[in-house]
Amino acid sequence: MVKKGKKEKKIHGLVLLKTETVQENSIPERIYKVEDVDQKNKIKLYFNLVPSGSLYRYSILLVNESLAPITEVKIKVKIPIFLELTRYSPTKIDISFPSNNEKGFNLINMEIDELNEKSRTQLNLYFTPDSLDKKGPIITVITYVNNKDFVRVINSEPIEIIINPLNVQPKIIASTEISNFLKMEGIKKVIKSLGIANVIESDTTRNLLFNHVNLILQQHEFQLIAIDNEKRVAWYYGTDLESRKDILVIGQIISNKVEFLAASQNHQILIPLLIILSKEFKNHIMNIGDIISSVDQIYDVECKFCGTVFPYFPKKGVSIECKNCHKEQVLW
Repeated sequence: MVKKGKKEKKIHGLVLLKTETVQENSIPERIYKVEDVDQKNKIKLYFNLVPSGSLYRYSILLVNESLAPITEVKIKVKIPIFLELTRYSPTKIDISFPSNNEKGFNLINMEIDELNEKSRTQLNLYFTPDSLDKKGPIITVITYVNNKDFVRVINSEPIEIIINPLNVQPKIIASTEISNFLKMEGIKKVIKSLGIANVIESDTTRNLLFNHVNLILQQHEFQLIAIDNEKRVAWYYGTDLESRKDILVIGQIISNKVEFLAASQNHQILIPLLIILSKEFKNHIMNIGDIISSVDQIYDVECKFCGTVFPYFPKKGVSIECKNCHKEQVLW
């Protein structure tokens, strides 16, 4: 992670943090005033960007190593317009999205009332790219009021996010090798689970959706390895030509969900892969005409708080509890 701290000028303030009464015949404890605490180089910013499941996670860690609090902490994150904020944590953070954005960027503002002495806080932003073959920087600017009532600023270095286009070459392996591939060292697994309002209720519809899942994977040059038409699950395999890493993709219809599961030793290629597969699936279903009238009728079957995939697509208006964070929610 990268870290930066801002230097501070020695200016005397007036606010008292704590005083101690010294008893007779006792050893006095240290008495200090908040304005006497040196915060120079003690307020530090760490940040990083990593793949997290089917998303990118941008983490901001603000550390107060001084013996006095900082207040009125304002965090501004500038992101490229091709990134969509999918979720964030902690969910109780004060967050807003100003409309006066720079060209090519969106802004995310967050606020914290106070960061106590010798403490830290971490904020996580989860992004989904809305298209491929894009790149741009993510930049964070933090302002806060120090113990001398002066505003200080910390700037992060830009982190470049690059979304590469998908370029797959089909590759044949024996179906018996699938389990061995999934056990390889460094394998990352991601999943995109979709629920369609009121439609996956007949075998005819399920077969139609399964056919489109297979069509999309074949159009992207993945090699069919095995298929179970009765259970509506298919295994496909290919090699990413850029990284030369193999990819296993499973498409299935299960528990009233349409799912794409992907695995590779290169996590970076799995995110754009799931983006394009889910987008093309939605477009296919829209073009059929009889199933949905809007892509808004297709829902991500995952927890909106932690991202855990739900085991089934609940009915409209029915709540479901996440087994990971134990929060109840209604998907649609």
